[in-house]
Amino acid sequence: MASASQPLSDSLMEKHLICSICMEMFTNPVTTPCGHTFCRKCLDISMSITCHLCPLCKKHLSKTPEVNIVLRDVMQQQEIEDEWWDIDTVFSAVTALLDAALATLLRPLDERKLLLEQEADDLKDELDTEILTLGTTIAELNDISVLEDHILFLQKYPSLSPQNEMRDWTNVELDTSLSFGTMRDTVITLVEDIQQKLERLTATELKRVTKFTVDVKLDPNTAHQRLVLSDDGKEVKDGGQDQEVTDTPERFDLFGSVLGLNNLNSKSSYWEVEVSNKPGWDLGVAKGGANRRGRLTLSPENGYWTLVHYEGENYAAMSSPPIRLSVNKPTRVGVFVDYDEGIVSFYDVTAQSHIYTFKDCLFGDGLYPYFSPHMIQEDRNVEPLVICSETEKDWN
Repeated sequence: MASASQPLSDSLMEKHLICSICMEMFTNPVTTPCGHTFCRKCLDISMSITCHLCPLCKKHLSKTPEVNIVLRDVMQQQEIEDEWWDIDTVFSAVTALLDAALATLLRPLDERKLLLEQEADDLKDELDTEILTLGTTIAELNDISVLEDHILFLQKYPSLSPQNEMRDWTNVELDTSLSFGTMRDTVITLVEDIQQKLERLTATELKRVTKFTVDVKLDPNTAHQRLVLSDDGKEVKDGGQDQEVTDTPERFDLFGSVLGLNNLNSKSSYWEVEVSNKPGWDLGVAKGGANRRGRLTLSPENGYWTLVHYEGENYAAMSSPPIRLSVNKPTRVGVFVDYDEGIVSFYDVTAQSHIYTFKDCLFGDGLYPYFSPHMIQEDRNVEPLVICSETEKDWN
């Protein structure tokens, strides 16, 4: 099923490439004998619910059709073009910002350079004049000194320029404090100092939030029927097929998700989850009254504050619109909730780094941990999400 990692374009082409079930771009599109096209996973889920009926015309389908190769290739090409468009846009924006910043830094340097060059030229002209005067004086003194008539020498000497009228060149200085090299070194030092302070700040922040660790356990009454929970309520994974469970209003009926038992309406809460090498998962929190039936849109407006990992190395914060994140693949993720301040933060525990923070959240009366291990993909994504019994203690 396509992921909502970023807002879709409204182009005419993309409107014809949207699945009528999940309302997103096709993923592994299949075309039914009756001529309708859906995401393969969307159709599988729909057929399991509606007894193999086409979601649009309700005709009976004997089995899930094979992937539409031509349409799949079109989708892959569209995704590649969209991705390169995003990269080009970001690169252009960053380049423009750097050019503007460089121009701002160089402007006072260029102005100062012109002033220094003019000042140096003036001083050179003045020095040349005094050197010429001194040369004339030295020649005159040499001529007089050879005279035997010392009286004439003494009479002639007072006519020379007095020594105290000459400029003391040892006091001449040029202000080079604004040289480009000095400013560049200063900027580099400042950036390195900021990075070091951010690293120390994240480590300090993690030490602080672990003090609010809560013992999170999963609520089996909310788990989708495909999910398998451990007896201690600490692990969840996709079982590959529906389990025999009672269908209740509290249970997720379409999304493979489950909530925690803990009501997080205290001041602060923190827990850690082992995500191992899973290629897909969702973590976060959900309002107690958030909708759990049918197709869900994970967003703060719908009562969900989540971080998702999907399709290889992609990560996104499901804000409105979703924000794609640059994250080095974590193996353990920490989740911190400050109920009173309206904050939900995510951390890479192993790397001791901050991933993302939702701010100004309006939680309401009930708030619960949210988990989704995503579906098994052949022999991949079989590992469970594991809620850690103890938080990481080895902070630097």
